[in-house]
Amino acid sequence: MTAIASHEINPPAPQQPVVVESSPEDLAAQRYLLDLALQPVDSFTGFTRLEQIGGSALRYQLNYACYGLSTAQYTRTPAFTGYLQEAQANLIRKMCDKRVWGYWAAERLAGYLRWNPDPMVFANVMYTGFFATMLAFYETLNDDRGFHDDGSLPLVWNRRTRYDYGFGSIAGAIEKNMRDSKVTLYPCEPHLIYPMCNAVAVVGLKGYDRLHDADLTGDLVEQIRDSFHRNGFITPGGRFRFGLGPAGLKLPPTLSNDAVMTYWLNCVMPDLANDTWEILRERRIWLRNGRAELLTAPIDNLDVGSYRMGDAWAWTNVAIAALEMGDDEVADAVTASIDERFETEVSPSGAHKLEGVSTWANCAHAFSRFVSKDSLRGLANGEVPAEWRSGPILEAAPYPDLLVAKAVTDGRALDVVFRPGMRPVRTTVKVGRLIPGRRYKVSGAVVTELVPGADGTALVDITVSRRYEFRVEPLA
Repeated sequence: MTAIASHEINPPAPQQPVVVESSPEDLAAQRYLLDLALQPVDSFTGFTRLEQIGGSALRYQLNYACYGLSTAQYTRTPAFTGYLQEAQANLIRKMCDKRVWGYWAAERLAGYLRWNPDPMVFANVMYTGFFATMLAFYETLNDDRGFHDDGSLPLVWNRRTRYDYGFGSIAGAIEKNMRDSKVTLYPCEPHLIYPMCNAVAVVGLKGYDRLHDADLTGDLVEQIRDSFHRNGFITPGGRFRFGLGPAGLKLPPTLSNDAVMTYWLNCVMPDLANDTWEILRERRIWLRNGRAELLTAPIDNLDVGSYRMGDAWAWTNVAIAALEMGDDEVADAVTASIDERFETEVSPSGAHKLEGVSTWANCAHAFSRFVSKDSLRGLANGEVPAEWRSGPILEAAPYPDLLVAKAVTDGRALDVVFRPGMRPVRTTVKVGRLIPGRRYKVSGAVVTELVPGADGTALVDITVSRRYEFRVEPLA
């Protein structure tokens, strides 16, 4: 066990984050997520609505839409908040809708013979853990701690019963559930423990500690690693079981689960992620003429977000894993195969999604377009250059009229690439984090110079009819 622990203590250093420009196809996929997120908080138009216990539940669609937008911000537009921050915040607020979390009251009663609608205090890692990672990703690039305090994330059961949570108390609930569990990992559905859900949860917990100077995680990563081996979550062949249950129930490995474990483990146990990916690549993925073939289990051929036949969930998660692990050969082949296997549905607004595929699987597909080598690991561990935290940013741009394909700062200047939404547009954008009173040179705008106000912001008029570069830099 000493050798295993040393890997976790001294993981390989991640590379400096690389910011690239979103292609028109990337932006069309992002629009799918934005259109889901930017509708009124109490509206769920476009979401799959079947039931709230299994894979079709609203929470998973909200989770992956948020992860996709957070990753897009990290790898494409770290110097842009605006509608991208608003969309993530909306998805977080939607998690507080009773239609999302109210399932737990009946599920706890049926599974544990206890009545308590509070979805945080006991078990239910599928809500608490996934929620915490949404919050950790959101806070990493957005200067907003408004979801931390109790009451900032209210869960209203009825006029008499309300649970006032915030990121801090959600993180505390994760820690307590893990430390109270005999196997450290804690259940999703009653008595069923899934490694995947707990891997997501510990990413959120570690993120909380990093962002709020806490130490709730302590030795939990090491304990989870030990439990994987000691309690049979990993098979003798090195693959992760989908889950363990009562009376010796062992759910077999699946290709989809291997892929999901790969990219979440890369955030907290990169050596184990690498081992999992190598097994998946060697045993479950074949490459031929630039295309991929997947050796799937029967469950991999079911769209877990709709319970219809379809393997989009398997393909998209293999793509995410390959991209996160930097395996370009597999990533290119899987992406090409996805393009051939699935038709693209285009909405009137120009948003793209896979035709005939559930919302959860489509959110995962959009998510995959913004993943790059160690991007989730970098985001989860706060690998954010100091320049990103201090340099000028684009604070506002009107959606859907204007799309931000790239926004990055070197600590001194701001560089942005815009594309029009549906048609050419003349509009106003807001630049922030400038030095009040200082003169700035502007390229790609109606004006050529600006002087920010006392709050360090400035409004700038631009006209965009095609790909358009915009730059703000201080005058010497």
